Amino acid sequence: MSLVIKHSRDLIQPDNLKLKILIFGFPGSGKTSFMGSAPNLGAGVCETGHGKGLLSVAAKEFDYVDLESYSDFDAFCSGSVFKDKDSIGLDSLSDMEKTFIKDKALSMPRARGESQKRSLGVPELDDYGTMAELTRKLLRKLLDQDKHVITTATLRVDKPDSESMQTETLVGPDLPGQMFLGSTAMFDIVLCTRTRQVLRDPKDAKSRYTQYFYLTNNPGNGIIAKNRLNLEDNVSFLPPEVIVDYRTGEGTFPWILARAQAAYQKWLDEHKV
Repeated sequence: MSLVIKHSRDLIQPDNLKLKILIFGFPGSGKTSFMGSAPNLGAGVCETGHGKGLLSVAAKEFDYVDLESYSDFDAFCSGSVFKDKDSIGLDSLSDMEKTFIKDKALSMPRARGESQKRSLGVPELDDYGTMAELTRKLLRKLLDQDKHVITTATLRVDKPDSESMQTETLVGPDLPGQMFLGSTAMFDIVLCTRTRQVLRDPKDAKSRYTQYFYLTNNPGNGIIAKNRLNLEDNVSFLPPEVIVDYRTGEGTFPWILARAQAAYQKWLDEHKV
């Protein structure tokens, strides 16, 4: 098989740009709403509730499939569905880990024999490594698709561990084994969703509302967030903290995409060869 020579600047041509985003946070912090804002979306879902967790974005009018088995997940990540879509959403990877990915790992026999815990569906330490590797392989297939990819996950707080030489408390996606950190290396953008109470009018206590926002880089307190959207000065054109307002479109997927396309186009115009 011959190697194909490509040019790096082609990656930032606005029409070629594909955003690969992992967005994680507490339930109700806006992850699914962010995914639902992506253009021409096809989603794979695996949560509980009416519509597998999509009720909050049902008015967005996009197509989706229920992922109920490991083979479903494999087919979805391999691109056998939604070939005509511009964006692929996965909601949520954490829930999939706890259901059919776990079941797939537990179906594999071990050399040292079965245990009562495993027979009841409870993973043991080595199972988490298997779950992580199964996830990594399929997630790589998903990210290799020439489309925008938005994957959601819930949040996990990982405390210091002398055995792994982790010296600080980390906040990241709720994924098993090495995928807690490994998944964040696979995406170009990792967003941590947050909420806080804010007064619209500082003088009026009744003007309090819940503000939704996300972090785009590590603020230095152990929260895992990053983005590769930058140019020669290594300064991102996304602010470290982005407030989300679905009325104006600020902070949505199209907002990030438009901001990135404009910044890259301006740079390309100024650096024509």
